[in-house]
Amino acid sequence: MIYKVMAKAFVLLAFLHIFKLSLNQVLLAQLSSLFIVLVSAAILFLKNNGNQSAFTFRLLILTTTQMLGYLSVLLAFIYTNQASQFVFYMLGLALSVLVIQTSYLVRRLK
Repeated sequence: MIYKVMAKAFVLLAFLHIFKLSLNQVLLAQLSSLFIVLVSAAILFLKNNGNQSAFTFRLLILTTTQMLGYLSVLLAFIYTNQASQFVFYMLGLALSVLVIQTSYLVRRLK
């Protein structure tokens, strides 16, 4: 649910031409971000036994995996000479997803 809201907000920013991106670039950014979130969600919820200390450890692994995934995608975009607005769009999406998702999951931990 959180990812849906973030994705819609960033698609809206692109369509309002705050970021001057093509539809292909927006779709590439959203799909790569969705893939990273789905892979990391498998880490968090696969074999979840309800133990809070294990959940905390999984949250650390999730955050690390997402950060490495987003940084790898950003590095690939920079290496292939993509437009700087596209890289900043993806960076903003990555940071927003990480901050909001982490705050939601930590609040859920209490």
